[in-house]
Amino acid sequence: MSMAMPGPARIFLLLAVLALLAACRGADDRLLEPRAAYELIERNRGARDFLVLDVRTPGEFRRGYIEGAVLMNYYDPDFRERFAVLDRSLTILTYCHVGGRSSDVLALADELGFERVFDLRGGIVAWKSEGMPLAGGGTVP
Repeated sequence: MSMAMPGPARIFLLLAVLALLAACRGADDRLLEPRAAYELIERNRGARDFLVLDVRTPGEFRRGYIEGAVLMNYYDPDFRERFAVLDRSLTILTYCHVGGRSSDVLALADELGFERVFDLRGGIVAWKSEGMPLAGGGTVP
């Protein structure tokens, strides 16, 4: 006795399996909600092997940034080279305005063999909307 499924049922089953596989990949635990990012910063405050990396433009940085952040403009022509020379042993929290550029940096970090790089989900916009502290505007380092 053949247990073959009709065409539509087979397609539905295939789509269900694909959806399940996608869900099993799970959320990337390197994407941190603002509260988790804040806790990471607090746990590493003063540590020499920790870097908060702001990949926004100097103008965006001037409007407010996470305390202790180092600016490395994603749009600078030499961004990739500057990022590539960072110490691979660092734990890095990167962020941008809403998460687009910093997610690209996370992919670049993977490509270059960095192992402890985290991304602030939703960028500085999410950080501010959660009421997290910002350092005021000022001169760009």
